[in-house]
Amino acid sequence: MSAQPRDPGAAAAVAVAVMSAAASRTGASESARSVFLHPVGRAAAQIAIVLAMLVLWQFGSGTLFPRVWVSSPSAIFARLVQWFSSGSIWGHMAATVSAAAIGYVLGAAAGVATGLLLGLSRKAEQILSPFVIALYSLPKVALAPFFVIFLGIGIESKIALVAVTVYFLLLYNTLDGLRDLDRGWADAYRLMGANDREIVRNVMLPGIMPWIFSGLRIGVRYAFTAAVLGELLAGNQGIGYLIESSAGQFNSSGIFAGVFILVVCSVVATEVISRAEKFVLHWRN
Repeated sequence: MSAQPRDPGAAAAVAVAVMSAAASRTGASESARSVFLHPVGRAAAQIAIVLAMLVLWQFGSGTLFPRVWVSSPSAIFARLVQWFSSGSIWGHMAATVSAAAIGYVLGAAAGVATGLLLGLSRKAEQILSPFVIALYSLPKVALAPFFVIFLGIGIESKIALVAVTVYFLLLYNTLDGLRDLDRGWADAYRLMGANDREIVRNVMLPGIMPWIFSGLRIGVRYAFTAAVLGELLAGNQGIGYLIESSAGQFNSSGIFAGVFILVVCSVVATEVISRAEKFVLHWRN
């Protein structure tokens, strides 16, 4: 028995249905992708992830994980409310933020200035570059006992540790930016009679601004890390001291509350640097 011939109209209808289904799936996937690409959709997804993690943490504390190790979001929130309502946290925050900010400004200014001075002399850069690399590779926390011996356990030793940490970071970034810079522009300016100050202002600084701001953004984290490490090693005030005191009492909610405050301070400072970078680079362009 021979096969019956297919109905062309039915085949066309099936093909149209398949194409319509594929188009609808493609449209749905594109719609979902566009939702997550939109700032509001992306923010909603991030908030949902955070809420899911907090819920898992809250209900897992004491059941899946020992409460003494991980505390819980509600206990951490209660600890933060207690600190801020009593006002006891403000002195510790002021100590940490002051040490980080002062050391950050001093170290960044000195690092950029030293990098520019070395950039004006290729011979000086070639001679001193190995020493810069060696000092940059040195773990700065190893210098903390040295600063404590000479400057005491007050804020001065924390400022010194932060300044040294940020100094070498900005120095190294400035030198990398100068190496990436086309030296022909500086040579052309020098041939036209420009002095070193004009070369720095008109050629070097505009050319290495992205490198400097990259170092400044990274330096924020290093500044808070160095300040807290100084307070952990030898301090009687600050967020690091508060975390150390909470750890000595097996108070995990106090530890996480201190870490949360540090994260907020670091994020705010990084956002300030990022906005300053956008403004300066827009002005440069």
